Order: sequence, then C-alpha cells, then structure tokens
Amino acid sequence: MVLLEKMAPREVNSCNYITSVNGNLHPDRVMREHDFLYILEGEWEIWEDGTCYHMHTDDLLILKAGAHHYGTKPCNPGNRHMYFHVLPTPAELHSVEADTAALPSLIHCGGTPQVRRYFQDLIAVYWSGGEQRAAQLSLLTNLILNTLLEICASSAQGIAGDPLVEQVCRRLRSTPQKMFTASEMADEMFVCARTLNNRFQKALGQTFHTYQTELKLRMVQQYLRCQPKAALSEAAENFGFCDEFHLSHAFKNKFGISPSRYRVLGESTDARKTSKRMDERERG
Repeated sequence: MVLLEKMAPREVNSCNYITSVNGNLHPDRVMREHDFLYILEGEWEIWEDGTCYHMHTDDLLILKAGAHHYGTKPCNPGNRHMYFHVLPTPAELHSVEADTAALPSLIHCGGTPQVRRYFQDLIAVYWSGGEQRAAQLSLLTNLILNTLLEICASSAQGIAGDPLVEQVCRRLRSTPQKMFTASEMADEMFVCARTLNNRFQKALGQTFHTYQTELKLRMVQQYLRCQPKAALSEAAENFGFCDEFHLSHAFKNKFGISPSRYRVLGESTDARKTSKRMDERERG
C-alpha cells in the first residue's frame, strides 16, 4: 500500500511515453519521487523492496519514493507505457497527520478510461511549457489520485468498473437534451437492450431508464437554481422531457415537490438526500 495525501500541491518533475522496441529491464534504483507507471500495451514484471508486481495492459503501478525498485526480467518487445515522477508531500515524507489515503501499489484501470486520459493530458501539459503548467500538473495529478481512490472504493464494495456503462454515462451527460430509449442506446453501443440493462443493474444497481431519468432530474434541479426566470417548458426541452407537464410529474414523483415550489423554497431536504444518494451510487 502507498499512503498518499489527498488534494495537496504536487510537483511533477518528469514524465513521458516509452516504447521498448527490444524489451528492457526496469532500472535498479531508489528515487526521491513517487514513480507512477501505466502500461498502454504489453506486460512487465517490476520489483519493489522484495515484492514482485506483474503488470499488464491498463495496469497502473505506484512505486514509492525511497523504496528500492528494480527488474529481473525485461518487458516484452514492443511494450508501450507512460510514466510520471512526482515528489512526495511533506506529510508523506514525515508521516505528518493529514488527509491521507492508502492506495494499493498495483491498480487495474481498464474499466476506468479517464485514468489513461488524465495521464495522457498530464504528459501533454508537461511538454507544453505553458505559463500555468505547474498548477495544471498538480491538478491533473490529484485528478488521477482521486479517480484511483474511486476505483478502489468500488472494488471494496464488490462493484467492478464497466467500460460499457462508463461510455453510456458519458454519452448521457454530454447530450442532456435527448431522452434515449434503452433500445436506441443499446444500438449505439452495439449490444441488445437486455444486455444494456443487465450491465447497468450490475454496475449501478438500477436500470438504464431509471439512471437516465434520475440524472436528468438532477440536471433540472441545477438548471432551476441557475436559471430562476426560465420557463419550465424550456427546462423540459433542454433535458429531453416531452413537455413541462411530464417534467413536473416526474420531478414531483422523485423529489416530493413541484418544480415551481422547488424554485420558491430552494432545495428541499428530501431532494438533497436523494441527490446525495445518487452521488454515492454513481461513485460506488
């Protein structure tokens, strides 16, 4: 396990993509930085202080600062990976009491593609030389750490990340104006509607239709707070409901309060609790 401080300022001092054309051993070294290594394609065996980690595609390994890292076998020819080196925070160096979390050294990220994207964004920012580079690198490092924490929390609850469900959720969030049927979404993902619903039920504990409706109603909540003068018919059109009457019925059925009353009173206790449950379910 690696003890890491949450949301602390971070200093990244090295990162890149590596293609091992002929295969090579991991360097034998002790570093002052944490070494984050992500396998894009291939396999690799890496040791840390006598513990062997067998890495495969979409595995991420965190090698602790101050530990002895080395390899005894070369990675496969054509292996592709990326890495970044980040200095430990003072709290991590000196075991100072802080907001820390323990992460396993080896984490499989295949079901959470945003880890790969954040990693790639970090490398792009590092080599960009922009004025805000240091701040952006710190933010991206913390995005990676927090996403890894979510992966581990889901695994602890017995919920494995599902790349299909992740892809569908991103599609829903990016097109809030459309209300999909399960068949329409299943066709986009090249599966049948039954498979789509089964995957949603297993990953999130609810059907595709229920998840989509609750997501859109939460979006409507935010819209009503941010656009207090907008007509309810406009909210219905913006979030894929047939009309304002359909939206009003669904909103009241879910939150126990009409949209117009919600605007007057603000977010009710029931709505707040429901939103919190939805957040927890989405994270888990």
